[in-house]
Amino acid sequence: MLDLTTSVLLLTVTMLLQSIGWLLIWLTQRHVFQLTMMAGGFMVYAVTMVMLVSRDAMTPPSPAIIVLHNVLIIAANGMVTQGVASFLGQRGYPYLMAGCVVVAAIFWPAALIVAPDNVGLRVLVSNALTIVAVAGLIRIMAVDRSQPPILRWPAIGLFVIEIVALLARSVITIDLMRTPNPAYDVVIQAWYFFTFQIIVTAIFIILLIMVGNRLASDLRLRNMALQREVAERRNLQDQLSAALATEKALHEEQKQLLRMVTHEFRTPLAVVDRATEMIGVVLERPPETVSRRLSAIRDAVQRLVQLIDRFLDVERRDFNILQTERIDIAGLLDRVKQHFAGMEVESRLRFSPQPGLPFYLGDPEMLTTVLINLIDNALKYSPDGSPVEIAARTEGNAIVIAVADHGIGIPPAELASIGRRFFRASNTTPATGTGLGLYNTRRLLEYHNGSLDLQAGPDGGTVAAIRLPLPGVMPDVRTEVA
Repeated sequence: MLDLTTSVLLLTVTMLLQSIGWLLIWLTQRHVFQLTMMAGGFMVYAVTMVMLVSRDAMTPPSPAIIVLHNVLIIAANGMVTQGVASFLGQRGYPYLMAGCVVVAAIFWPAALIVAPDNVGLRVLVSNALTIVAVAGLIRIMAVDRSQPPILRWPAIGLFVIEIVALLARSVITIDLMRTPNPAYDVVIQAWYFFTFQIIVTAIFIILLIMVGNRLASDLRLRNMALQREVAERRNLQDQLSAALATEKALHEEQKQLLRMVTHEFRTPLAVVDRATEMIGVVLERPPETVSRRLSAIRDAVQRLVQLIDRFLDVERRDFNILQTERIDIAGLLDRVKQHFAGMEVESRLRFSPQPGLPFYLGDPEMLTTVLINLIDNALKYSPDGSPVEIAARTEGNAIVIAVADHGIGIPPAELASIGRRFFRASNTTPATGTGLGLYNTRRLLEYHNGSLDLQAGPDGGTVAAIRLPLPGVMPDVRTEVA
């Protein structure tokens, strides 16, 4: 004959092992967070079985232990039901399960106070609350489509068997309440616990297989997502390769264009230089103004040739763009002044370098071009006869060269845009420039880590301030021409 104590001990061991199993599954699969509630429910089941064994050892059992034991059983039913629902992506019945726990928490203390010896009544209520939880599991399994039918229908069958066992236990309990038979009651309880152990073990196996199926499905989805990402990355790589090939082709076209520009610029410049030289030879004693203008023309031509050689000769990949030397800032201003010598605008220029300026390491040709561009702009956009002041000073750890005019100025809203390629202020006339002068000026200053600041002058016009950090650019700085 089946022994009640043996059945309870076996069920206790089974529940403990299953709770440990669910705990290990949850710890190793934390990303499946829905397992938390399910694992917690089985752990509470194990605790209630330990409490049942401890309670049976007491004579008489403590009412508080009885209440806590039964409330925990109903709570475990609700946790497992909600855990399965969450695992299958359903909402479940949280309010119904919470209501069952509240009923248990109210009923058991009242039953122990009103009818402490009526065990059958407490068994009937426990069966009813358990049937509610199992019925919820049946419906959850019935509407689920995430698990294959071969897993869902056996689980539904086991839950139905559990309800049948609970109903049979309830009928027998009612009969025993009419005609008590303690020996028969012990046998019935033993068989119920034995049946419950088989059902719980089978359900554990089915749920375990469901979890494995879920993990395999998640793995397949992740693999598919990874494959899509790999395909997208390959597509992007192909697009990048195509873009690089296009860029390379455009770069080759640019090189061809620069070669043509180099050739086309050098030819007329050579003609101008030769013609200027011949004029000086033909005129035996040219006036001083003519000599200065001829010299200025030849200097300008030579400077343009040097710039062309430096910036447009793309065949020399390691071309040393910066030809650095120690520059006397006052001498640099004299060089700029000499460029405008003999021109009608010479009298408008006011040079005022600060005495004792330190030497600067830089490219004199580039800086000369920068200052000539700024002075040309100042002369171009200011009234005839108005002065243009060129001042040089030290400011902190830098040399500042400012070119100030009294011209039309720059609209405040357009100050941030000045210096962009082909951008011209709205208050300029169409024939006065191309919008490349300040752009090229900024580019030349970038080679020196310098900057250009444009501001409105105190009495109108514009102040263009060059800032060159000291000591300058080291001679080993090299930039690849592209």
